[in-house]
Amino acid sequence: MGELTSAEANLRTYLQVLRRRSFWVIALLILAVAASVGVSAVQTKKYSASSLLLVQPAGATFSLISGIQQAITPTDILTDLQLLTSAPVKTEAAKQLGFKPSIVGSIVGQTNVISVTASAKTASLAARAANTYAKDFVAQEQKRAINAIISGEKQYQSQIDAIDRQIQTLSASTTAAAAATISALTSQAAVLKGDEAQLEVAAAESPGGVELVSLASPPKSPSSPRPLKDGAIALAIGLLLGLVLALLVDYFDDNFYTKEALEKLTGGVAILALIPKISSRKKRKAKLIVVEDPNSPVTEAYRSLRAALLLANRDASLRSILVTSPSGNEGKTSTVANLGVILANSGKRVVVVDCDLRQPRLGSLLGLQETPGFTSIFVGENDSAVEVQTLANIPGLAFIGTGPIPPNAAELLGSSAAAEFFGALSLEFDVVLIDSPSLLVSDAMVLSTYADALLLVAAAGETNQRQMQWALQLLDQTNGLPAGIVLNKVARRWRKRY
Repeated sequence: MGELTSAEANLRTYLQVLRRRSFWVIALLILAVAASVGVSAVQTKKYSASSLLLVQPAGATFSLISGIQQAITPTDILTDLQLLTSAPVKTEAAKQLGFKPSIVGSIVGQTNVISVTASAKTASLAARAANTYAKDFVAQEQKRAINAIISGEKQYQSQIDAIDRQIQTLSASTTAAAAATISALTSQAAVLKGDEAQLEVAAAESPGGVELVSLASPPKSPSSPRPLKDGAIALAIGLLLGLVLALLVDYFDDNFYTKEALEKLTGGVAILALIPKISSRKKRKAKLIVVEDPNSPVTEAYRSLRAALLLANRDASLRSILVTSPSGNEGKTSTVANLGVILANSGKRVVVVDCDLRQPRLGSLLGLQETPGFTSIFVGENDSAVEVQTLANIPGLAFIGTGPIPPNAAELLGSSAAAEFFGALSLEFDVVLIDSPSLLVSDAMVLSTYADALLLVAAAGETNQRQMQWALQLLDQTNGLPAGIVLNKVARRWRKRY
């Protein structure tokens, strides 16, 4: 998996991951913004206008005993908010407007104010719809409050009539008890009449519990679409989704990208050099980067590889080096060619041998022919047919191609003639570099018997952990053959400095 599975992941690791997965972040950003722009382009313009309603105590909410006006509770406001979108209000507003308006009610902050927002195709129509709807709601609330007041007045009058009938019945009696009862009933009737009068006064002052305090005015700009605001929201969403996707892709990625990630898999195998990734422009321009750009960071990396090999060759026992890779396209052939040039420039007599009998490419990289070459000695050609080819502009560097491609490559490479051939090269040259097929085929293990050391070329971001672990298991079968790893195609921001 990616580096995020490590317990040592820190901010630097996350920044490296995001830089490596920047494609996903940029792609999601572009996709989100493009979708926002597309939706805004096809969306019909709408205008929104709002009128304001104040929820306050109605006349019927006065206490008939204390005469104190009751306070508005959050439940009262929520109740009015639900009644705002009730069927009677919608029906009345649609009848006056000629269409069903799109209405949204909301509470303004922590106040007793309700906002009635209407949306329409034009600014004037939106304002008209909001005002009509608000007025109809106020009328409905006033009607409901008046009906409640009328009902209350009827109840008061019914009680007063009942008391009057009792008084008329008792007035025929001349006893002291009857007189006392009549006096009490008369006082009770007076109180009820007072409450009824107070209810009428309160109803006259505020017959309904909702008041229209602000009419809607036509808006100057549409409420939707909002390209700038929608684009900013899309940008934030795209960035968030891109970051999440980048981290997920890296988490489930089985490739390794850094030296630290590779070291956790090598089990003690030395990492001799890190070769930076060559840009596509330079790949098209130059076949040998160390020749075309001798001062580039890539060339310096190959010089570091040469220094590492010289340190390992202090006892002059490493004369033949096999170069292979866990799979294809890691850059082993370019490593052989560039390393051969660097070694030759240091005064060594170097021969590079293309033994990749599956996909020979070393000759085309050096600008030479693959035939005649190595396999010519097995097809009955004379010894002169396998004479080495030289490069005029690189003294000390020689090349031997593959020769004719045989059908039985593994058997040919394991023959005694092949052993004699490589033994003769080790006596004639200071360094023999063998370009081998990848470890996916058996040729590399056969060729390892002719080498003093083995270079395993892995590509950052291309070679995965399973391939590397398989390659390391195969290296254990080389009976202790000295080995080193070259991490190729390393992505790094190189600065032009001395």
